[in-house]
Amino acid sequence: MSLRLITPPAALAVSLEAARLSARLDGPEADVELRQVIGQHTREAEHLTGRAFVQQSFRLTLDRFAGAILLEKPPVLSVQYIRFYDPAGVQQTLHPDDYLLDAESEPGYVLPAPGHAWPATQARVNAVEVVYTCGYGADDTLVPDDTKGYILGKVAEHFAPAGTPKSEFLDRLLDGLKVYA
Repeated sequence: MSLRLITPPAALAVSLEAARLSARLDGPEADVELRQVIGQHTREAEHLTGRAFVQQSFRLTLDRFAGAILLEKPPVLSVQYIRFYDPAGVQQTLHPDDYLLDAESEPGYVLPAPGHAWPATQARVNAVEVVYTCGYGADDTLVPDDTKGYILGKVAEHFAPAGTPKSEFLDRLLDGLKVYA
């Protein structure tokens, strides 16, 4: 099993304006560094929670179909396609009517539709490929407030004067968002 990011988020998980306020920066002079710091702490928050915050796409490859295919990085928004190599080695694309997306569960799952079963695959590495999109939305507007608070707190710490104490409780903002699979 392999999971790869194929389309990174097109927007930040917090607005640049909110980050400037947290960092106590005036004007756009430090925006390049600010974007980098926001990205670093967003990726850290995604790692700590097992979630995707801003819409992004992943490619999951498997050696064969499983009963239910686990889709990490909730919330799952959609499945773009499921492709597989049939026993003759020909790549096929499953019709969307042949499978169901369980996006309510976290993490999400893809299952055969009622009355269907997963097709046979060629005995090979990476015989199955699932491409899906996950995240709360296309920008920061639907990112959970606790996530924004964590990222903005980390941004503030990054730009704080040397010797400023760091919050030992900031990471707890993410506790309620952790995905346990």
